[in-house]
Amino acid sequence: MAKKLALDELPKRLIIDGKKTEDVIMVYGFVAEGPEEDNITFYLDTLLKTSVVIKDEDIIHDVNITKTHSAIGGTIIWIKNASSYLQENTQQAQQDAEQFFQGDIYQQYANTAQGNTVTKPQGVQASICGCGNCGN
Repeated sequence: MAKKLALDELPKRLIIDGKKTEDVIMVYGFVAEGPEEDNITFYLDTLLKTSVVIKDEDIIHDVNITKTHSAIGGTIIWIKNASSYLQENTQQAQQDAEQFFQGDIYQQYANTAQGNTVTKPQGVQASICGCGNCGN
């Protein structure tokens, strides 16, 4: 007779009433105190430059990484409502990109890439498409 294996915690937490929890993401990082009592700040890199604030209620499961597995430790967490966190990071990245592409240096590059040698007046947005049809 084969020995029965112990059940793991992860399936118990991700499968509710026979259905897997949807919209879940697993991330590795470092847990720090959040800006409010009901959340954490989760750093996604070892230099602590990229972080996301996660609500306690959205954390389905967590596993602490021991020093045996990684010299710097860390935590793996499974987060429900992942799309809201991904969307939040995407919106921030989009805002950062928009700010970057509004600069004078980029506008000069766009003009050169389109073959325009005339410098546009400052504050006027250069067309970056180049097709001549869409007005972009």
